[in-house]
Amino acid sequence: MVQYKAPHREYEFILREVLEIESELGKYPEYDEASWDMIQMISQQFGEIGEKYWLPSAKDGDEVGVIFKDGKVTVPESMKEATRMVIDSGLTQLFGHQKYGGMEFPNVLSVYSDEISCATNMSLGIYMGLTKGAYHCIHNYGTEEIKNTYLPKFLSGEWFGTMCLTEAHCGTDLGLIRTSAKPNGDTYSIKGQKIFISCGEHDMADNIVHLVLAKLPDAPKGVKGISLFLVPKYNVNVDGTLGERNGVNCVSIEKKMGVHGSATCVMGFENAKGYLIGEVNEGLAAMFSMMNTERIAVGLQGLGQAEIAYQNGLAYAKERIQGRDLKEPRNPDEEADPLIVHPDVRRMLMRSKALIDSGRMLACWTALAIDKSEKDPDGKIRKEANDLVELMTPIVKALLTDYGVEITSDMLQIYGGHGYIKEYGMEQFCRDVRIAPIWEGTNGIQALDLAGRKMPQSMGRLLRRFFHPALDFIEKHKEDEEMKEFVIPFSKALKGLQKTTLYMAQKGLSNPYEIGAAATDYLRQFGLVAKAYMWLLMLKVAFSKRDKSDYYENKIILARFFYERILPETLSRAIAIGSGSKTMMSLPDDGFDSISKFTGEA
Repeated sequence: MVQYKAPHREYEFILREVLEIESELGKYPEYDEASWDMIQMISQQFGEIGEKYWLPSAKDGDEVGVIFKDGKVTVPESMKEATRMVIDSGLTQLFGHQKYGGMEFPNVLSVYSDEISCATNMSLGIYMGLTKGAYHCIHNYGTEEIKNTYLPKFLSGEWFGTMCLTEAHCGTDLGLIRTSAKPNGDTYSIKGQKIFISCGEHDMADNIVHLVLAKLPDAPKGVKGISLFLVPKYNVNVDGTLGERNGVNCVSIEKKMGVHGSATCVMGFENAKGYLIGEVNEGLAAMFSMMNTERIAVGLQGLGQAEIAYQNGLAYAKERIQGRDLKEPRNPDEEADPLIVHPDVRRMLMRSKALIDSGRMLACWTALAIDKSEKDPDGKIRKEANDLVELMTPIVKALLTDYGVEITSDMLQIYGGHGYIKEYGMEQFCRDVRIAPIWEGTNGIQALDLAGRKMPQSMGRLLRRFFHPALDFIEKHKEDEEMKEFVIPFSKALKGLQKTTLYMAQKGLSNPYEIGAAATDYLRQFGLVAKAYMWLLMLKVAFSKRDKSDYYENKIILARFFYERILPETLSRAIAIGSGSKTMMSLPDDGFDSISKFTGEA
């Protein structure tokens, strides 16, 4: 049976000891109530709900799934109950603004709650995550009237949100969308069809609020002609009550590999009433304010699924008796030793733990930058923090989801044949997490975003937000006897990343294929160097407290494993990038085919 315990101690270490959020967030009056005691209490509450209600409901979500009939989607009752527990506890109000009934807690705490929700029931977490993303988009770009009407309902849990981008003929290339918006007085008439709409229809909320990309009749071609519209399932009366059904319908739902508890819908819009969000023809900017939020949240899907898979893989490795220790029997009175004595099993466990810990740290570090970008009174600090967020968003999304796939697979491997059998629950993690590298912009798109947009932006301004603090850390700790073991290889890895960056900038100017061919390897190289930097930040604390608890000594051992076994992968990525695009682009299109006929020649 699947088990899970919220990793409270890990977050205490990262948030309180490494990032020192009490002093960092204490600078901002809006976060006065976010004391550590309050954070602890809320996190404990969310963890208990996740363990007691969300985790059991995940099985129903997978085996029963959502049911589509007569245009309606029904969600398993256990998932509804789990949702109500969060709503009734007031946890949906945590991250909203006080003006709309929220508690205005810091974004860095949302990493905590999102990981728990994504670990215990990834499908259910999608409903909540999309609503949070819609909230932020409307808050940033909606009119005061729209914000006052919709945002309190999001925070109360009465209404949920979605985003509607993809169409049957276009995915990433949004300039090709055909959904139209016709002006109709103060509103717009929306017509078209969207596919792959997560949580587009369900029975867990009184209203579903869709954020829809569409084009006006006189819009410019391509992405410069896209506008964003709010289209509710039920129209809202002047007094805030629900009115008649809008021209929005679920046409069908997809049968999927995983996340069966989340309805993936084909949504039809037939003269649906819509409200402009942001400016005409500037819908992508507004939508991407939601997309960036969602991309970090998707990264946490990878982290959450990796964590729960790891917890179960570790438990099985300790309990399963199989084979003997290669040196001497660990349990001489027993017929065999537990799996965890075997080096290759330990390799999978340590690699997973090292990647999870550094991934969690990276997500929290990025989220703290979001808080600074929103709340700091100093405009320069806000700008620099926002630059860091822009740079790290594709890395967090792609790296944590790619490793989420790898870790869930490795943890299933520890179970052997039992992992492949449904009753043990491990195969569900593999199926559920596999969507994470695909949606909200595939990881290939994230890599292109990093290498093709973020890297050259403003003459490397965004890159400096990472390189400068990393170089400063090296300078401050290069003579530290304890830290030298890690600072020296980090310095080499950072120089390697700088060299790769310069190479790509030079080559990309003359041949755009060079950027495209190198993008995925560059993101992985950058991501591993970023994780290595996260380990340095954690090591600084671990060394100072190593005598107080084995917990800190274990962190040092994990960091050493990362530096010895994982960080060297940056070298192979750099070598691959240096090979260029020539060979990759030289194979003709039909050269990829598998030849299906014998030639008859000797």
